[in-house]
Amino acid sequence: MALQQAMRDIRAKIDKFGGDLDNEEITKDVLIRPMIQALGYDSSDPTQVKAEYSVSLRTGGRGRADYVILNNGRPAIVMECKALGVPLDRKIQDQMLQYARALGAFAGIVTDGDTYLCFANAEDENRVDSRPYHELLLSDPADRDEEALGMLHRNSFFQKQLKAKAETFVVAIDQRTRLAQFLDDPATSEEFYRIAAIEDDTQRKSELEQTLELLQEVIHDAVEKMASGEAQIPEVITTNEEYDAFLLCKGMVHGVVEPHRVEFRDSKTYASVLIDDNNRKPLCRFHFNGRIKHIGTFDAGKQETRHAIEDLDDILKLAAKLRRTARQYV
Repeated sequence: MALQQAMRDIRAKIDKFGGDLDNEEITKDVLIRPMIQALGYDSSDPTQVKAEYSVSLRTGGRGRADYVILNNGRPAIVMECKALGVPLDRKIQDQMLQYARALGAFAGIVTDGDTYLCFANAEDENRVDSRPYHELLLSDPADRDEEALGMLHRNSFFQKQLKAKAETFVVAIDQRTRLAQFLDDPATSEEFYRIAAIEDDTQRKSELEQTLELLQEVIHDAVEKMASGEAQIPEVITTNEEYDAFLLCKGMVHGVVEPHRVEFRDSKTYASVLIDDNNRKPLCRFHFNGRIKHIGTFDAGKQETRHAIEDLDDILKLAAKLRRTARQYV
């Protein structure tokens, strides 16, 4: 109940102070340290929690983790924190993982005080997994959020126990992924091939029946959420063609800017490829919603020029322009 109440209190602070939490330190003070306390750790006790923890990296050099929570004097949970609203992209997640693995920790959190990406050792007991076992948004609570955070509570946090609990979340994620793929194209899904490979007719029929039941549940839940207004069809839908174009552009500027700096951002009317996820650093735009598709490139003055394309291979003709634009942001 204490954790549940703390989540409510932090949610209220986000509503009340969200516009003022515009830097990392304020976000830590107002939102993140109260969560550490709610998880049973005394943030003022350096034997439990250490801020700006120095880390010797395996690749050489040093770094500083925002918080390290200790268990019996040893690093157990590594936290990377950002200001409220800052995207918790792959680069930030990888930084946490780098620190956690260098320290021998077996859990991690990446957060902006509202969004929490929770990592554990579901796949390998001795190191933090590359993917989170749960993602939650305090301002938009969902089932299992409290359970996911509670797994990291001081009173229930043990390495092997955490692994077993985290596995249940990972299995659920994998199952939903397989079912989504099955719904999208049953004939090409991993689930289809797994079931098709079962030699015993009775077992194969049983697996198909179970899969059908799960699919019915997933569809029923989706329909209920949409009917109640809890879930809506997204206004912005990224197509496979747009994402393939992004990957193509990212590859063409490799060697000019680091790959992690090249970001994709979609909107209703066009999709953008940005450097550092910054609107002031556009690389190009995809205008794929019309009858004729266009790629927009930018000159030194940020003026856009549109180029008609028939297929994605035509983007390769713009490689020199994209590399010139990318050099502006080095």
